[in-house]
Amino acid sequence: MKALELASFSGLAERISALYNEEQDALLLAMLGQEYIIRHDGITLHGQKAPDSHAAVIIDYLFSTGNSLTVLPWRTLGDFAGTPFPEFRQKVELPVTQYAAEVITRANAILPLFDAKAVPSLIGSDMAMTVRALPKVYLRVEMSQETQDFPAEVWVLFSNNAHEFLSVSSLQLLAEIFKDRVLSLLRIY
Repeated sequence: MKALELASFSGLAERISALYNEEQDALLLAMLGQEYIIRHDGITLHGQKAPDSHAAVIIDYLFSTGNSLTVLPWRTLGDFAGTPFPEFRQKVELPVTQYAAEVITRANAILPLFDAKAVPSLIGSDMAMTVRALPKVYLRVEMSQETQDFPAEVWVLFSNNAHEFLSVSSLQLLAEIFKDRVLSLLRIY
């Protein structure tokens, strides 16, 4: 958190699309539909210290070199790493796949809660959504329900230049936070 102590929040705010509160010298940043307060002494969510994985993603985002969002074409995590990421499928896509039918059925209720909106599918899936994970990092999620001939499937893609705002490991963490958020909302709503 040393980087936060020395950060110029007023200088970062516009580049990362966060709100700057001059009076408190703090930033308000939205991630997956939740608002985080960033101060020189740490990051909070709902008045509590943000989970370490959330803070790690936010700090990486704050001090990235990215400037403007380029959404298309969508890219896989492996595109940024230059190698396939089988653990991404295991840790993110497969757990969500188990609940694809529930997400599709309850889309109207839960999508707004993690800053997502339904969009036309690029591949003919049952549902597609664009998720504003961070102001300048978007996710594209395609979901297909199980049929008699095919198992359920979920694919998670990233905005074209997401790697300019987050390292590959932070992109993985962001996707895991997305998965946790979706599964948590399904239990609540």
